[in-house]
Amino acid sequence: MTQDTYKVILSGELLKKETMEDVKNRMAALFKTSAPVIEKLFARKNAVIKKDLSFEKANRYVRVIEKAGAACYLKKMTVPAEKTAPPPKSRIVKDKVVSPEAPAASGLKVIPVQTAYKGEDRFFPEQVASLTASSNGLNFNKDNLLDVSYSQIAALAAYSPVVAGNESNGESIHFLVFLKDMERPFVMDAHSIDYRTFQDNPPSKPAGAFRGFLHFLCRQNPSMILEETTFDFLSGNTLPRFDNEKAMKYVTAIGMLIEEGGEGEEG
Repeated sequence: MTQDTYKVILSGELLKKETMEDVKNRMAALFKTSAPVIEKLFARKNAVIKKDLSFEKANRYVRVIEKAGAACYLKKMTVPAEKTAPPPKSRIVKDKVVSPEAPAASGLKVIPVQTAYKGEDRFFPEQVASLTASSNGLNFNKDNLLDVSYSQIAALAAYSPVVAGNESNGESIHFLVFLKDMERPFVMDAHSIDYRTFQDNPPSKPAGAFRGFLHFLCRQNPSMILEETTFDFLSGNTLPRFDNEKAMKYVTAIGMLIEEGGEGEEG
């Protein structure tokens, strides 16, 4: 099986309140090159810094570049057509559960999110009591959202809530769905998702059922954004734990990323 590879992309934005000149000089020292070369990278939109990297190595590049003060993200590289397996036959609702070790769909935009933004009320999530499958996608069980196609999903994210200063034991998961052309996302407890309407024989354990569901959604819409820690969760890692204030910063950062067109380049 061919190992997934990733590329590291420089967005051109700064993470901290400091001069562009200082960041360029740090980047030049980091990559042992001249400031003019780095300046050309910042001048280009979504410049690729490195490619054909393992997920772990790409993550390391992202961390050191962010430490230098520049915003960047990793993105899964497209598998050449001759090496791509034939796509599965499409189904309207049902699909088999893939194992947690299976990779997400090729082309998925995996982007790290900074929680430095101040939470904004306009991104305050709308609560969903239950989520089921519809004939074409998702049924949020709200009057105007009874049949939302998978292609309308802009981004997915998840975290474990911290209630009244006590961290959850990892069993509680809050699932965020951002839809295109809608400012406010939707949030639900993972226990409120009826996995059986989406998949045959979902795992009995809540975390396994939710992982299988995320894999399913990634296959239905491989062009959407999957927040980095949520992507890591697919590989067996734990989700970040947020109190209400930090969760609102997290939601706002994703909302602003979508609003500013920060989905990353295609390919």
